[in-house]
Amino acid sequence: MKIALVIGAPVTHSGHGVVSQALTWKKGLEDKGHSVTLVNNWITQDWKSFDIIQFFMYSEYVADYIDAVAPENKNIVFAPVIDPNFSINAMRGISHWGCAKLKLFNRYYRIRKIKNLVSKFLVRSDFEAMYVEKGWGVEKNKIVKVPLSFNFFSNETSVVPREKFCFHASYLADERKNVRRLIEAAKKYKFPLKLAGKLRNQQETNKVFSWIGDAKNIEYLGFLPQEDLLEYYKKAKVFALPSTNEGVGIVALDAAAMGCDIVITKLGGPKEYYGNYATIVDPYDVDEIGKSILSFLEGKTFQPELQKYMHENFSLENTIQRLVNVYVQL
Repeated sequence: MKIALVIGAPVTHSGHGVVSQALTWKKGLEDKGHSVTLVNNWITQDWKSFDIIQFFMYSEYVADYIDAVAPENKNIVFAPVIDPNFSINAMRGISHWGCAKLKLFNRYYRIRKIKNLVSKFLVRSDFEAMYVEKGWGVEKNKIVKVPLSFNFFSNETSVVPREKFCFHASYLADERKNVRRLIEAAKKYKFPLKLAGKLRNQQETNKVFSWIGDAKNIEYLGFLPQEDLLEYYKKAKVFALPSTNEGVGIVALDAAAMGCDIVITKLGGPKEYYGNYATIVDPYDVDEIGKSILSFLEGKTFQPELQKYMHENFSLENTIQRLVNVYVQL
């Protein structure tokens, strides 16, 4: 098949989660023998030549793009990648608010207006599927769940001795990553915490270091290259992602597949990825976060069962096969 991939928002920083997802899919599809084009808007495309046109991210820009391409090619697949931190009823209400004639609208309204031009909506979780169906009014038979895959896996990590520290990697200053409460938990329960991730400016640096203060058990490692990140996945006893707003959290998938135990937020879609092999916490409860991490550091574990579960359910091969099945149907 000949497939076009289109991203629907500016990419302003490295480590962008949706870019990572799209590039991983590109590699997996190409390994299966398919031709994949990353669309460059400076170059005119022959849209009719593609078997599938796959859009990522929801925005007014994407809605306009789909509007323009649909007359040329009906085989449009859309992965909106929504991580809502508000109710389905709010999504429904916002998506109905607008007036095209007066050019009064928002991105949710625009997506609702072009939903019938999309052949399939791809979602990463049942949580996301509910918002697409009930929030935008998309027919259930047009929604397909294609879970994300981990990027790294090693059969050896389940037998490697683990060091007793908690690891976390993200854009540390982003409020939704909830690093402040994770740091509070480390201070209160006195467990070693190692933080990795990009601080994009001095303001973010000052914020994170103000949270850490003079705590000797908390270490900032910087933005790690891939080989160093893998080493920490191999060494850490537990990886914590207690986000207040998260779609999947690929870093936690990678950590689980590399042998870490996982403490994951109960909010949103991430908890759907771990079966009964992770501890699910209220991200607003510092004590729950701290006690859950401490229990793993003191000996509790779901490994290597979690690692096996990840390999059986969320390998790139499994994800790409589901993706290809959707494409073939169209």
